[in-house]
Amino acid sequence: MRLRATTIYADAWGLWRADWSILTAAAGMFVFLPRLGLSLLVPEFPDMSKVTSSNPDDPAFRALAAAVSDWMQHYALPVIGDALVEWFGALALVAIYLAARRALVGEALLTSLRLLPRFVLAMLIWQVPMGVLAFLLLPLPFVMVPLLALVMARMLLITPAILAARPIGAAVAIGRSFTMTRGNMLVLASVTLSVIIAQYLIQIPFLALDQWLVKNGPNPVARLIADTFVAGAIALAATATALIQVAVWRRLSSS
Repeated sequence: MRLRATTIYADAWGLWRADWSILTAAAGMFVFLPRLGLSLLVPEFPDMSKVTSSNPDDPAFRALAAAVSDWMQHYALPVIGDALVEWFGALALVAIYLAARRALVGEALLTSLRLLPRFVLAMLIWQVPMGVLAFLLLPLPFVMVPLLALVMARMLLITPAILAARPIGAAVAIGRSFTMTRGNMLVLASVTLSVIIAQYLIQIPFLALDQWLVKNGPNPVARLIADTFVAGAIALAATATALIQVAVWRRLSSS
């Protein structure tokens, strides 16, 4: 079945109009609040760009190594915990529609909790290699961004597959997503990229303001406002992605 971007957007918008209150509550609880807390309580990772030497005897290198070690010791677990909660939120947003034909919110959350280890494994299988590749392609953003969008398009249906086609393993869910999105890679890449770009455009001014406040005399109230908008953009993007996943899954699974 050939998909159109307008059809996907229309289906996703219809889901949002019908269930916006439930979706807002779920995204707020499991995406917005964890990300806001992380932004306010966890400092940025030490800046590694200022150290050009890898000589262990270099004082600047030793200072950076000590800063990284200290950051990892104090903040690694909160960052990992936040990632798990946000992944649970992403899974729960889709589970509202695909955990069962008429799943209650509580049932969807319990299903998401049971399937979370499988979902995390599936995410790690493809996101870790893509993260390494993206890091290597940082000097070539015009290559990196389209490539990431194409890969994300093929991986778009992992979450729906884990929920709607269960019991299904992580690797099988990846294969199912790859198979079902065949023939629609470009349209799904464009839809996925549109969400990423929209999130980025919303975040830009507030991220810049937050960084300026951190370096030039932080104002707690101003930081809270800036970080609230950033976390809100992330929650909106997570919700939009979930609705797109549901819309695409329903279209392709019924064809």
